[in-house]
Amino acid sequence: MFGPLPAPRDESGQVVVEAAIVLPLALLALLGLLQLALVQEARLLLEYAAHRAARAGALWNADPERMARAARPILGAIVCPSRWSALPCPPKDQPLLRAAAGAAALRAVAATGGFPGLEVEEVDPPRLPAGLRELDFDRTDLDADGRAALLLTVRLRYWLELKIPFADAAIWHAWHAVGARRLPLARRIAVEAAAASGHYFVPLETTHTARMQSNRFTPEVAP
Repeated sequence: MFGPLPAPRDESGQVVVEAAIVLPLALLALLGLLQLALVQEARLLLEYAAHRAARAGALWNADPERMARAARPILGAIVCPSRWSALPCPPKDQPLLRAAAGAAALRAVAATGGFPGLEVEEVDPPRLPAGLRELDFDRTDLDADGRAALLLTVRLRYWLELKIPFADAAIWHAWHAVGARRLPLARRIAVEAAAASGHYFVPLETTHTARMQSNRFTPEVAP
């Protein structure tokens, strides 16, 4: 009544072709997610570093070196490991030494222009009139302008090294197509030169505002 059933088709070749297409894409997506997770970790640490920098600036008359000194140890923990030969890293079983080495590397890089490293700056610092003296921080008779003068806003820019293979180049090129044009020419050339040698860095930036313990005053004027 019924004819013979057709012989089953051999689909092994099709499965191999589909796997060859899907598996590399899935692997690249997994590596990309891992790299983005590391970027998010760096963002969180940068937020805390900005808080520490603003607090140091509030205590030390917005001294830029003290602000940078307060922020570097926070980010030193993610500097290592690095493929950048100028950033030597201790073994991974010594995390405290690695963090200290990372902070020392950021300090050394800051002396050569800040790339790749950490840049700390005050946002819109006010001009100080000659002879301005330090005021008591607990004054309650300040007007709106006086209270605004006590606010310190610090901007941190950290050049994060992308370290996950394949994902580093993909994410860097995506950033470069949009964000690199906003960089100064000299910095853009440095970033592109590093990428050409296989070292991919992208900038992370944040700001933090804190109330200073006193108004700003020129260092040569005694409190």
